[in-house]
Parts: sequence; C-alpha cells; structure tokens
Amino acid sequence: MGNAIMNLERTELDSFCDNLPDPIIARPILTATRGRGLTVALKYPGALITLTEGGKPFRFCSVDDVMVELEGTPNLDTSRLIIKTESWGDFFHSGAPT
Repeated sequence: MGNAIMNLERTELDSFCDNLPDPIIARPILTATRGRGLTVALKYPGALITLTEGGKPFRFCSVDDVMVELEGTPNLDTSRLIIKTESWGDFFHSGAPT
C-alpha cells in the first residue's frame, strides 16, 4: 500500500497534528534544494503531507526557521527529523565549483 500525498496549509499545522489519532506521531522531513531553500513534509504511516502556503510548498531559509515553526506542534517528533539533500549531491557531482 502506498502513501497518500497531500498538502497542508501552514495555518492548519497545529490543528491537523492535534487531531491525529493515537498512537500516530508524525515525523518531519526537510528537503534541501539549492537556491530554493528547505521544504517540509510530515510523514506518518500511510501519508506524506507537504507544508504549503497559498497552495505552494512553503520554503524555509534554515533548519532553525523550520524548528521554530514546528516547536510545540502536538504529535510531531522533531527529534527524528530527516534532512534530504539528494539535490545538493547532484550539484556537487555535476562539476560545479565548490
């Protein structure tokens, strides 16, 4: 069974996570994209949810910004944060200057 992929507006983050059924705890996944910042998705069994603003993925400038946004959100385990950097690896392996 695959994951349902959905979007969630930033303003709805706390209420959405607060209404997750027990024992579900979401895990944040940050995706770093060169020149575009960090996007955040929440993963839990059966779903992957992208944090959006105005229907478009919201882009953060730093991990600190993400942690401030997620601080205090119920049913969210920030201690198990995943940072995906695959697109950065493509940049460094493309012969671009470092």
